Amino acid sequence: MGRAVLAVAVVAAVVLVTGMLAQLSTPFIRRDDWPFLVPSDTPGAADPLTKVRQEGRWLNYAWWLVIGWHATPAVASVIFFTAYAVFVVGLWRLFALRSRVTGGLLLAALLVSPLWVRLSYWPGSLVASAVVTASAVWLLPWASRRRTTLVGWMVVTTMLGVLTYPPVAALALVAAAIHQRREPWRELVVVVVGFLAGFAAGTLVAFTLNAWAFGRFGVEIATWRNPNPVASPHDLLVNGKRLVRQLVVLSLTLGPAAAVGVAAGILGLLDERVRPALLRVAAAVVVVAGLECLQTVVTGVRVNVRGSLWAWLALVVPAGLLLAGSQWSRRAGAAALVALTVLGVQAWRWDLGVHQDTRANYDAIVSAAVATRGADPGWEVVFHQDPEHRRTARGQITEGTLRMMFHDQAGIVVRWCRGEECAQLERLGTQGAVHDLGEVTGVVVPPPPAVL
Repeated sequence: MGRAVLAVAVVAAVVLVTGMLAQLSTPFIRRDDWPFLVPSDTPGAADPLTKVRQEGRWLNYAWWLVIGWHATPAVASVIFFTAYAVFVVGLWRLFALRSRVTGGLLLAALLVSPLWVRLSYWPGSLVASAVVTASAVWLLPWASRRRTTLVGWMVVTTMLGVLTYPPVAALALVAAAIHQRREPWRELVVVVVGFLAGFAAGTLVAFTLNAWAFGRFGVEIATWRNPNPVASPHDLLVNGKRLVRQLVVLSLTLGPAAAVGVAAGILGLLDERVRPALLRVAAAVVVVAGLECLQTVVTGVRVNVRGSLWAWLALVVPAGLLLAGSQWSRRAGAAALVALTVLGVQAWRWDLGVHQDTRANYDAIVSAAVATRGADPGWEVVFHQDPEHRRTARGQITEGTLRMMFHDQAGIVVRWCRGEECAQLERLGTQGAVHDLGEVTGVVVPPPPAVL
């Protein structure tokens, strides 16, 4: 079995075993991804430029202008996952393993990142970042032939990553460290400098474009992110506590996988064959993790676990490097990869399952509401939501997601209930989600799902 056939077989198996096939065919799309899948004048959808003003991701906006609003959610999901799989296969080939069994294990472990799967509900806005990352890792062996080319690759890749989704820029540095793991330390230092320069350049470009488009040099961090720029020692203390909570949540999300990865790392340090390569990759991880932590300390904005993409590589790569060590290291590495694969598959099955259950629930609500309209094109659908939920970010995400599903599946522009409509729906709320009120169809927005 050739490497290409093995790669296709492993990716296909992961798609089937984890339940990803359902997300590809009938994707659950989160509310703030819909603006990148529909025209700008779509009722209920925000202007994509709003996200650009708040985050500076200009290449995502360019993708939407050229491709995004022409695609369906299913098409966007397929492109996003395909690009992600291409990235993982490109990363996997850097290890150059000869064994098909352990090679397949490593590829599966790399693929089933519990952090990456959480990005699959934003295919419209994140597909550009997946394409950039996939392209970069496949160009890496060519770029590494000369130092100047490698540094240029690092700078450009990091800039493009910042202009799409900054966490993917970190993956390029880790990939470069894996590929350069047998090179002298000075080569890694040069690459790290290129990464930092590219990150700074990408930020400068984003801020400059924002100044040109919106009259403000920088980004307007959304209030729901609860920013707290450092202006005093007290702010530093507050942001430090936020960082601790951020790291705790990340550790809890990774769960037992973190223990497996740490154990693999310790064994790698004890093996003289593995130690030099492991230390180089660990140095790259420290750089990207430190940059992420610095952003939290400076801005006060906690990074969601789905943004810490480097963390899964920090657990899987040591196990992969053990496969080049002593006999005992190879056995330990294979065992660690089995454990990480199983844990990753479980995480994917749970996450995808919960979102697909939520999608099925919302689909049923849309279908029931459409059934009450008959053939009357003027029939209205109105929403009522528990005021306590409506005031929260989780409640707004729930309402917005369901609203866009009404528009996508039935072309219905939903409005909020008024007066007696609200009173009736409040009384009927315990009797189901959809109610025929005589002149309109009322929908009681369900409580926010646990995954939000």
